[in-house]
This record gives sequence, C-alpha cells and structure tokens, in this order.
Amino acid sequence: MNQRRNKRNKAKSLYIWHRYTGLFAALFVIFITVSGILLNHTDGLSLKNHHLNVDILLDQYQVQQPTSIRLFSSQGHPISQADDLLFINANKGLAVGGTLVGVAPLNDWLVIALNDRLLIVNSDFQLIETLDADDGVPDNIVKIGTDQTARVMLFSNQQPYHLTTDLSLRQTQQHADIRWSKAEPTSAALTAEIGHRYRANIITLEQFVLDIHSGRFFGNYGTLFFDIVGFILLFLSFTGIIIWFKQRTKQLDDK
Repeated sequence: MNQRRNKRNKAKSLYIWHRYTGLFAALFVIFITVSGILLNHTDGLSLKNHHLNVDILLDQYQVQQPTSIRLFSSQGHPISQADDLLFINANKGLAVGGTLVGVAPLNDWLVIALNDRLLIVNSDFQLIETLDADDGVPDNIVKIGTDQTARVMLFSNQQPYHLTTDLSLRQTQQHADIRWSKAEPTSAALTAEIGHRYRANIITLEQFVLDIHSGRFFGNYGTLFFDIVGFILLFLSFTGIIIWFKQRTKQLDDK
C-alpha cells in the first residue's frame, strides 16, 4: 500500500514539475515565434528603416555619444553633423564620409558642402543630388556661401568657384562681398539633443529583433540562458514520455 502511494506521489511530483516547466518553456517558445515572424517580414515591416531609440537599450549596446558635433544653418533650417551622420533639418541621419563645412541657399533648395562633395536638398529636405569629383567638384572645400547676387560660392585650394543654375562649377574671381556660412555654437541642451539623435540612428530594429531572437543582445548571459532553455526542452521531452508511458500503463491495468 505504501509502495503504491509513493509511486503515486512521485508521478504527481513529476507531473507538477513537467507542468510548470512547460509553462516557462511555452513563454519562451512564444517569444521566439513572435520574433521569428517579425524577422520573416522585416521588409514588409520596414525594420531596416527604423531605429532603436530607447536609451536603456542603446546603453546595453554600448552606443556612445558622438565625439564631434558641427552645426550650420540656412534660412532657419539647421544642418548638423555628429561624427559620420548628417542631420538635415528634422530628418533621420544620413551616413557621410566627409566633414560638414557649411550650407547655402539655392532658390528653394539648400546646397550642403562637405569637404569633398556637395549635397543638393529640395524644399522637403530630401536629398535629390550628390555632386562629387566626377561632376567637377574640387577636393578640400573649406567654405561655402553666397555673393550679393545670391550665387552659391565655394572656396577650395585657394580658388573660388560659383555653382551655376545647371549645378556645374565655374572658377571665378575672388572678391570680398561673399557671405560665408559659419559654424554655430551648440548649447548643452542642443548638444544632448543631437547626441540622442545620433545614438538613435545606429541600431536598426531588424538588428535588435535578430539579436534578441538569437540571445546575442544579452551577451554571455544570453548564450547561457539559451543553453538552459535547451536543457529544459529536453527535460520536458523526457518527462512527457515518462508521463505518457505511466498513464498508458495505468489504462492497460484498469482494463
């Protein structure tokens, strides 16, 4: 009698362990399934085009503040650069390799000068044209501005240039009545805002979902956690088989 009761208690204990462990595993499977579905539809959900902007999560990625910030403006529209990201008005960051040297108006457009190219931006602050060495843009541009006739002027290698209406550059004579674009100081609040925008343009949502799906987001702890979950799934498989056999044997005995 006691032996039968002990077997029943062991079976009940095994069933309880199996049930609560299965609940934990079910939550994990739901998590993996949802993140997997998101990754399967990354293009449709535009996960590559959206970025992570939660400071706590960015700290987990160890995304640092930019080391350098430059700010210019034209007609009240700010153009800033934080390290290799260029921010045109309120738009998301644009990866650039050069250094921002200034901005000048061209009718309803803006001409943004980097040290080795020109970016043409329309009235909606969308990039519509890039002019570089293949288009006759000189290297080592040091400043950009406008003259009294509103022509866009550049200065490079001790030589002034003006940008024509057909977006070509012509050498011109140097004169003093040019209003050069100048870097503006940034307050502590503005520096913090630009720094946050910079950090919020580093990690895409696709990368974030992939990292939590694989466990890489949690570092070494993530790898250990996934190993533990693997053992839990093995435990559920074995205990499930044992419980099934016990119930099957009981059913046969009852017959």
